[in-house]
Amino acid sequence: METIESVLLIQLAEKFGGQPQLSDSLILVGVDSVGMAELTFDIEKRFGIRVDDEVLEVDTVQDLANYIRQRLPT
Repeated sequence: METIESVLLIQLAEKFGGQPQLSDSLILVGVDSVGMAELTFDIEKRFGIRVDDEVLEVDTVQDLANYIRQRLPT
């Protein structure tokens, strides 16, 4: 079973290169404002959630996974 974390790590590696870790900051991974816009679109499509402005407060890959998890339908 795929976890949110594993999906994000694969997606980030494909989009931004390298081998991101859960503790990496999104800036370190290479996510800039344009990258965040693209990533937001991908997240909404992949997980079926609505991403709001709170995503801009997310710092690490793990924080992003937690953000997604909190917005998934139960």
